[in-house]
Amino acid sequence: MLKAPDVYLLRHGETVWNKAGRIQGRMNSDLTERGREQARTQAAILRRVGPDLDAVGRFCSPLTRTRETAALALGGRGVTIDERLIEIGCGDWEGLTPTERARRDPAITARCKTDLDLYFNAPGSEGLPALQQRVASFLGDLTGPAVIVSHKVVLIVMRGLLTGLPDDRLGELVSTQGTVIHVARGAERHHE
Repeated sequence: MLKAPDVYLLRHGETVWNKAGRIQGRMNSDLTERGREQARTQAAILRRVGPDLDAVGRFCSPLTRTRETAALALGGRGVTIDERLIEIGCGDWEGLTPTERARRDPAITARCKTDLDLYFNAPGSEGLPALQQRVASFLGDLTGPAVIVSHKVVLIVMRGLLTGLPDDRLGELVSTQGTVIHVARGAERHHE
């Protein structure tokens, strides 16, 4: 388990590609109106349970879906863009629907039992060890409490590192849009 200051984790709101079931990875896809509403919900949650947003670090992935979510959820406050928070690279499967993935790589998709399997086993994927290394690097650089706006797989891996969850149990974690997850001293609390 990595030691880090308290963090408040926000997954970006729903995107056009989320709605279509496409793997986004590092490609951009715009927020839907529902996604924007989810970001506004996160703003309300942070006002209710979160830290003083002017007194904590605010960090965000460079992709447009996270930047728009951060602008809405953090009330337009500035954020530090950090490349280490970008979504896992999904190689050849970025932009593909489930049907397109199955048609292109039937043997690989047949072996994928969980969502995370798709991301970790996609042809040309960044993979779990490399993702863990960059997320651990980011967490190691935190000097105080922070709000972090990022992506599904990055946040799952971050939560695993912060709570000491074994790699083979990461698939048990969900990363719901429109919520805030507070992780402190190795334990997490979900706010809706």
